[in-house]
Amino acid sequence: RRAVHDHEDPTTLWTLRREERELVCQVRLVRYGIEVDLLRDGALSVTRSFDDGEAALAWARARRATREAEGWCAPAGSSDADVPVRPRRSD
Repeated sequence: RRAVHDHEDPTTLWTLRREERELVCQVRLVRYGIEVDLLRDGALSVTRSFDDGEAALAWARARRATREAEGWCAPAGSSDADVPVRPRRSD
């Protein structure tokens, strides 16, 4: 189990919508690497952990491409560009 202060606040990479549903991809730096969360309508749906930012971003981009192929779209006027993930800090 992780302690409450074991991670940074998440950064939203992208938000997609379809009909009345919302899918949000967030990333955070944690002690053991990087976590990417997918939240569907505000509820955690999937969490993946990675050793480095490039792998985390590649996974997030692939999930977004899959959802967009299924008809999900970025909200009008959004600027959902990939946010760079900082490399793992050394403890």
